[in-house]
Amino acid sequence: MRQLETGIYDDLDTQMQPVLKVDIYASNVIVFGGHMSGKTTFLKTMLTAMHRNFEPGDAEEIYVIDFGGNLGDYEKLPLVAACFDNSNEENIRRVFRTVENRLESNIRRLRSAQFYEEYRRTDGKKPLHITFVIDNVNSFLADERYFSYQDSLMKFCREGLSKGLSLVFTASDTSNGLSRYLSNFNRRFAFEVSAEVYMDVFGMKINEPMKNPGRGVTVIDGNPEEFQAFLPFEDERSELAGFAAEAAARTGRAERLRGFGEELNAENFSEYSAGGITVKAAEAQGDCIAVGLDYYEHKPILVDLEVMHSIAVYGKKRFGKSNLLSLLLSGIRSRHPDYRVVLADDGRKQLVSLHRPDSPDSVYLEKIDQLSDYLDSNGYCAKPGNRAFQEAETPPTVFVLQNKMLFQSSGKNLLSAFARMTAAAEEKGYYFIFPDVRKIGNSDREAEAFLNNSFSVAFLLDNIAEFIQDKGSRSVFGEMDAKELKNEYARCELGDGYFYDIESDELKKMRFLKA
Repeated sequence: MRQLETGIYDDLDTQMQPVLKVDIYASNVIVFGGHMSGKTTFLKTMLTAMHRNFEPGDAEEIYVIDFGGNLGDYEKLPLVAACFDNSNEENIRRVFRTVENRLESNIRRLRSAQFYEEYRRTDGKKPLHITFVIDNVNSFLADERYFSYQDSLMKFCREGLSKGLSLVFTASDTSNGLSRYLSNFNRRFAFEVSAEVYMDVFGMKINEPMKNPGRGVTVIDGNPEEFQAFLPFEDERSELAGFAAEAAARTGRAERLRGFGEELNAENFSEYSAGGITVKAAEAQGDCIAVGLDYYEHKPILVDLEVMHSIAVYGKKRFGKSNLLSLLLSGIRSRHPDYRVVLADDGRKQLVSLHRPDSPDSVYLEKIDQLSDYLDSNGYCAKPGNRAFQEAETPPTVFVLQNKMLFQSSGKNLLSAFARMTAAAEEKGYYFIFPDVRKIGNSDREAEAFLNNSFSVAFLLDNIAEFIQDKGSRSVFGEMDAKELKNEYARCELGDGYFYDIESDELKKMRFLKA
């Protein structure tokens, strides 16, 4: 695979135009150029050449960060394991993490050997080669979301090539700190740029190339030479899909990192889920409600009604709490139409849209006093001082407890009542959903302790490290290391959040299903 044909160049000494080749196993490659100068086309030519040159026994994975926005269709190529734009930071983090893991695996396998030495020596399966592409690296380096990744990028530059990791970047100039990486790129190409950029790139005065599309300059054997880049296809739109299918028959397909490029809903759930599982099939695994997919393995996130009887929801306004609550209630009602749903609101009528006034099993309570009266009169638990209370047979009941005063001042007498009810939840078929936990019990340590100990699962619709540092230190997430979590996970986009199975102490970042 190593020698990729990317164009022809003018050899003035021989008056010939030899084929311009790039040794991808021995070279990091950087391509400079202005807007529409041809640098992304050069990348596309390299990507297709890697598939054309694939040999039996080769092992290749290509990871693309597409900050130029022009490589999306090339994710169809079978050796492309990921192709993400800059719209979701978590996808970029996953690429860096995966490339770093692949590099570490190669370092362990190769030990003191060089990648290409091992590649030539091995008769069987070759060591994995990784190609890491960043189109428009200036934008990447300038984006403050990715400042923390620059140390990893420098590590890739310094250690990667000898252990099977090649970097391929495009850039407009050497700004945004790019110059400190430049010494690690032994193959440099430039299309139309300013005289200053030519000097920065090549360290010598360069005569501007002819102003033809795809015309540029590179240094060969110490001399600047003009080259003409090949096109990847004569007609990219009509040829790319067929080429990808044909290449897959020869190369096999790299294991792909899936990304969430749109909102997750029931219709596209199977496109993003591992194994193509549908919502219906995921929920058939038990008495379960599918609420989304985890970010890393793309397996369904399920609320198992057999074991998860108390659910906490933390998060920001307009970040999806209402959507999650709708998912949970519609899932329960569709599976168990005989369950009673008691909606305990806080006067703001935030739960009224979930009430079904035509159903006897839907109860809407607007004030906290109504909740205490309801529990007493329907045989759940007694009001304070009611010695005549008699416990009654109650149906399986879902309590949605929105009331922010529930465990403060006037609602404090309910604390012991819900403690008893939670303890009997599995036996009696009680379910508790707290859709706004951040506003419950913030000033009451006893209430917080009760809540934290009663939850079986918690959802967070917020950036977890910031939440813990800000208002979540006394939540179920409070014992977690905020600094470690900040390094582990990127910031949440709309529709993202966290699922915390408290019983198994398992935290997963997820994309929520749109109700």
